[in-house]
Amino acid sequence: MYFCGENGYLNLLKEALENGENKATRNGNVISIFGCMTNFKDISSSFPLITTKRMFFRGIVEELLWFLRGSTNANELKQKNIHIWDGNSSRQYLDSIGLNYPEGELGPVYGWQWRKFGKAYETETYMVGSNSDTEEDEDIYSDIEDGDSSGSGDSDNSFNYTDSTSDSSDSSSDAPKGTDQIKYILKELSKDNNSRRAVLSGWNPTDLKKMALPPCHILYIFNKSSKGLSCHMTLRSSDLFLGLPFNIASTALLTQILAHILYIPANEISLSICDAHIYEEHIPQVNKQIARGSDGEDGIYDFPKVIIKKAAPYISASIEDKLKWIEGLVYEDFELLNYKCGAPLSAIMK
Repeated sequence: MYFCGENGYLNLLKEALENGENKATRNGNVISIFGCMTNFKDISSSFPLITTKRMFFRGIVEELLWFLRGSTNANELKQKNIHIWDGNSSRQYLDSIGLNYPEGELGPVYGWQWRKFGKAYETETYMVGSNSDTEEDEDIYSDIEDGDSSGSGDSDNSFNYTDSTSDSSDSSSDAPKGTDQIKYILKELSKDNNSRRAVLSGWNPTDLKKMALPPCHILYIFNKSSKGLSCHMTLRSSDLFLGLPFNIASTALLTQILAHILYIPANEISLSICDAHIYEEHIPQVNKQIARGSDGEDGIYDFPKVIIKKAAPYISASIEDKLKWIEGLVYEDFELLNYKCGAPLSAIMK
């Protein structure tokens, strides 16, 4: 199933409501379909920020920059009045899944995988424990279902916090340094216009049981062409009402940031969604949003434009300088132009 633009997104919601299967999942009843794709073109001039409800653009930007810095602590977002990760980093939640992290710490989630893939999480984040036992490695999927561990304080999923850190540069450490995937992608896209290897992965089975929430958006593949930079992103699981619009805009923004550094346009994005679902509690809001899209010109507006105001490093700059530029980005470096939209539609995040 293929859905293009905002009309396509609304048709995807309709498809799920009309033809989805009712399922009782870890965190609520859903209507679910499997295997679909959305596409948004010309994102440099038509940024795919959904207009049939008001989107939290600042939250989209700040979360993406948080990923790109390699951060794993939700308190950084909370201090900026962004609370999308509060529930999964609370003391109650961490205790319920057997993770003895300080409140706010999420484990080796997106930022860690993007910037330090393969690095042992314990070496920098106060953790001691065993994720190297054969039995645990074989059992790594046993109590994880669609987003987090379904166990409650399971000893197989427990890690202990200590009040000391080990220096990652310590030569006595046997832990690998890990792979900075953002650095790798910049190198790959800079050296080879026809590369098919500019891949960013967030799925690391070895680390799943250390994560407060295993990743939903798991794979990004970038492609350069005469039209600019494009991205195909894969979601293993997607909350169609709350999560997908956020992921669409975040993927577009990541593509635009990389294109800005490469001095080429951002072209298009596609998102492949495996389990696409609507929570039972969200159905009234979904119906309102679909109805707005049926109201003609007043229901769906033209997409806005996003400008990156901060000048990119010279194209001849080192990869290290380009990484520093990315890490130095702040919300104020982005300008959202001509965003017209409907009123917010609030719902509880499941």
